[in-house]
Amino acid sequence: MEDKTYKCAYKQCKVGGKVNKSIAVKKGNRYYHSECLKEINNKEEIRELFLKHINPTEVISLLNRVINNIIENKKVSSDFLLFALKYVIENKLSLNHATGMYYIINNNNIKKEYMKQKAREINSKIKTTNVSANNEVKFNITIENNSWSKIFER
Repeated sequence: MEDKTYKCAYKQCKVGGKVNKSIAVKKGNRYYHSECLKEINNKEEIRELFLKHINPTEVISLLNRVINNIIENKKVSSDFLLFALKYVIENKLSLNHATGMYYIINNNNIKKEYMKQKAREINSKIKTTNVSANNEVKFNITIENNSWSKIFER
C-alpha cells in the first residue's frame, strides 16, 4: 500500500515540499518535515527573544525580513542564529536593532563558542551511546615469572 504524502506547510521548505505521512510531523492541521518544524520553532524563539530582551519596539516586518534573509540568503542555520542571539543576551553585548544581527553572525567569538557547544553535544551523544552499548571486552593477562632462574634454564 502506498504511503499518503502531504505538502510541507513551510514556505521555505528545503527538503523538497512533499512529506510522507510516516515521517511527517503534525502541528495543528498542517504537516511538516521535522527539519522544517525545527526551523519554524527557532525563528519564533528568535523573534520572541529579540522583542523581549533587545528591542520591544522593533518593526516586526523588518525583524522577519532580517531573520529570513540571514537564514535563507546567507545560508546561516537557524540554530546558530538562535545561539548567537542567546549569547548576545547572556553576555550583554550591544545589539539595538534587527540589522545588527548581520554583525553578530560574523563575530568570531560567537562562532568559536558555537563550535565548542556543538562539540560538547556530540561528545555527550558519544558518551551516552558508549554507556548504553557497554559490551565489555575481557582480556586475560598471564604473567610469567621473569626471574634469573628462568634465564639460566635456557
